[in-house]
Amino acid sequence: MTFFRLLPILAKPAVILTAALLAVGIGSARAQTDEGFDELFSAQAGPFDVAVSLVPPAPEVGFVNVALKPSLTATGEAVTDARVIVVAEDEPNSPVFEVVAVNTPDSPRVYRANMKFEEAGNWVLRVRLDSPSYGQADFRAPVVVLPAPIAPGPEGGWVFLGVFIALLAGALYVVRSIRKAQASRPEPHP
Repeated sequence: MTFFRLLPILAKPAVILTAALLAVGIGSARAQTDEGFDELFSAQAGPFDVAVSLVPPAPEVGFVNVALKPSLTATGEAVTDARVIVVAEDEPNSPVFEVVAVNTPDSPRVYRANMKFEEAGNWVLRVRLDSPSYGQADFRAPVVVLPAPIAPGPEGGWVFLGVFIALLAGALYVVRSIRKAQASRPEPHP
């Protein structure tokens, strides 16, 4: 039996496994809503109470999702018409970058922004809320950004290449062993 005759036999389990892994990966996607809002910090500023959430909760160097949930102090009513600007400061009054946090129709009570921190240390998020209906307010939220646990590098690529070569060598060994065993087997007589 040649390799090409074995290929359909070996390919079927590989296709089934790939399809199963893709189905599991595709099925796990979900949108971010305010249901998963874990408040880490809250402040009262002007007419607003503002809760702040970070993903990940212990931010590290890299991308951090900042979520803000403003409400009116007097009534607790959600503020859904505000313009929210978040400024990251590494020292007091020393802005490093600025982003606009936006809400979505699916989650109108939560304003989200992605920020990229390139250095570990103590940071301050200066937040400005400007609502045409309720007024404007500013407040500051302290954030401690931790160093990245692993620095990026080429080592992962080398490990992947080594594992790929080992798997390829194992597959070739199995095919060669099957061919050798079939060649040494006597032909059956009709």
